[in-house]
Parts: sequence; C-alpha cells; structure tokens
Amino acid sequence: MRAPTDGSNLTRLFVALLAVASLAAKPVHAQAEGSWIERLGIDKLRFTALGAQIGRVNPHGIEPTTSYSLQADYGELTPGWRIHFSATYWGSRFRDEAVEEYADSLLNAIDDPTGDAEVVLGDITVSDIVLGADARRTFLPSAWLRPYLGGGIATHIVNADGRLIDGTFVERATDVIAVGVAGVAGVNIRVVRHVALDAQARYDFLSLARFGSLRIGASYYFDTPRPRTR
Repeated sequence: MRAPTDGSNLTRLFVALLAVASLAAKPVHAQAEGSWIERLGIDKLRFTALGAQIGRVNPHGIEPTTSYSLQADYGELTPGWRIHFSATYWGSRFRDEAVEEYADSLLNAIDDPTGDAEVVLGDITVSDIVLGADARRTFLPSAWLRPYLGGGIATHIVNADGRLIDGTFVERATDVIAVGVAGVAGVNIRVVRHVALDAQARYDFLSLARFGSLRIGASYYFDTPRPRTR
C-alpha cells in the first residue's frame, strides 16, 4: 500500500512558509539604544536565501516516507551563527504490525462469550506539517564547503485518520499541535555564484514521537556575501 499524497497539504506548506518568511522579514526597530533586540542582534536579520529540500523520514511505528521542505535563510545573528526558518510536510500510514497490535488490544478488552466479535482492520494514515526555526553554527564560512551544526524549536501539526480510530479518543489524541525541539547537522556547498547545495541530517523530539530524517536540496542566495577578511 502506498503512502497517501495530498496536494492541498503541500499548498498549505508553501503558504505557511511564506507567512513565516513575511513576518520575519518585517524590519525590527529598537525603541531605545541598548534594547534587548540590539543586544541579541535580531535587527541584523535579513532574508538572504530561499531553498527547497526533499528527504526521507522514518518515524517509529510508521512506514518510512518522503518529506518535502522549504527553508529560508535570514543571515547571521552573530558571526558564525545563522538563523533559518523552515516548513516541512510528510504523510504516511502506520505499519501493519502496529495496527494489528492495536486491534488485538481492542479484542482483549471486549467481553465476547460467543467469540464472534471481530475488529475490521484498515489503514491508519498520519501526516505532519512542521513549522520550525533553528540557529546553525557554520564552520569555514568563507569556504565553498561549509559544515554546520545547530538546533531549534518546531511546531508539529499532526493529523491521523482511519476507519479503526475515527471518532475515538485515539484519533483525538493524535490530532494535535505539539511543540518540540530538533537538532541538525549538515553541509552547505556553494556550487555557483547564487546557488548552494545542502545535505542535512535532522532529529526531532516531541511528546508524541522522536524521529530522524535525511534531506538534500538547494538554495538560491539573493546576495553574494564577500569572504570575511581575517
């Protein structure tokens, strides 16, 4: 059985990232000299690049599937640290063995002296739209190959659906908006003047699940920063 595809979810993903980008792009003006905004360097952020990624995600108990991401680079917060915003979508279904275990637990809870009770199995689909922000420590910022490490926070909009759980507390428990943290590691490769390739490993932690993903993609840089002078 194939993982479900939903064009409307991808449309929402693009709209969500554009909304995040437009909010973050608004200029921030300090009210007084020495404000906390100036001290944190938030007023230095500028929309510098937009990219797309495709990857593989493997949540526990769920069939591995393809993820689709957009990311926006807002430049350096402090020397060596860059701020990124991202939006990701993936959709899949629970593994057959996980569904069967749930069905068996229901049968064990039923008082059925005749033994005629049965649970009608079916696919339980799940999707996740992730809106996140992270800070990345970039090494070798003036080189054409730049490794990075980082972490941040993300909001997961999770939706589960299936005949076996429709209208039950299980569906209500899995249709949630949850906030989690994530760690990232990767390498950015500037191939031509305004274009860079990106390879990334990511791990998400949230109350519902913990899972890793691998992603590759490319970004277009609207500016071309000059190498730092030492």
